[in-house]
Amino acid sequence: MPAMNIRRTSVVAGTGLAALAGIAAVLSSAGLLVADDAGKAGSSVLSLYGVATVVHTGADGAVLDTQQVHNRLLDLGEDFILQQVFRDGSSVADSTQIGAICLSAYEPNLADDLTETLTQGQFDSRHDSAYQRGGAGIDPIQTRVCLTDDSVALSGQEAEVGPLIFTANTSAGFSNWVPGQTVAAIGVCSADSAAAPVADCAAPLFAAVDINNVTLNADETLTVTYTFDMTSDGT
Repeated sequence: MPAMNIRRTSVVAGTGLAALAGIAAVLSSAGLLVADDAGKAGSSVLSLYGVATVVHTGADGAVLDTQQVHNRLLDLGEDFILQQVFRDGSSVADSTQIGAICLSAYEPNLADDLTETLTQGQFDSRHDSAYQRGGAGIDPIQTRVCLTDDSVALSGQEAEVGPLIFTANTSAGFSNWVPGQTVAAIGVCSADSAAAPVADCAAPLFAAVDINNVTLNADETLTVTYTFDMTSDGT
């Protein structure tokens, strides 16, 4: 599957999934896909993509930067789609749903590691050092880098998680990021059952987005929206 790490663009480009191509082949052999006289599948062409919209806002409320970056749908995400759609006896619970967005920190080799095989454990280990558990005056128990959208909007074969607002602060209560630290990647994860801010990505890590680095200073925010579009040529 081709990488989808296109930075700062308002043009949304579609990408196919190898797994879905295999499904299409099975459906075609079963006679469920109808081809026209030219030999083209009549309503079988799928276009799937995910994109994150990230808005960096200063402490005074002024927008400092906006970027729109395509995701990399991970192997874990592809497996999750198949296991939730098809009755295969897997251990994936029907109640497991995607709905959380998590921040992760920069390390020199993160871009190289942002492959389809990235796991939530690897993703979490990246942000552990960046938000410095117990550092910068933040109680580690109160530092929550993952937020859940408890009501993901579904419309026209499109799902939208967010917008979710992450704040960097050292004041009382929890912080989503340690001021002065850099956000380099976004993870799309399983929703928290209580829709509460949490410290780590809950399995599965559905997709990851390699954004342009953003350093959040005190009281600055990062507003993130993740859109996953699943359409066919008949939609």
